[in-house]
Amino acid sequence: MTFEEIARELGISLTRVHQIYKHAIKKLRSPKNKDKWLAIFETLDLIEQEKTKRNNLIQGVDHDNND
Repeated sequence: MTFEEIARELGISLTRVHQIYKHAIKKLRSPKNKDKWLAIFETLDLIEQEKTKRNNLIQGVDHDNND
């Protein structure tokens, strides 16, 4: 979605969308949030590992049924 589309959808100016964006990025980059980001990335990694395990099991089951 573009900034223009967001502005139109929310009924605010393009300038205001840019202001909100810059403020959000500043907050996300704050060193205070480092631990939160690490936890998020660890969770995403665990989800990806579980998804890979599940896909491997499904492929193994499908492979066994084709023999």
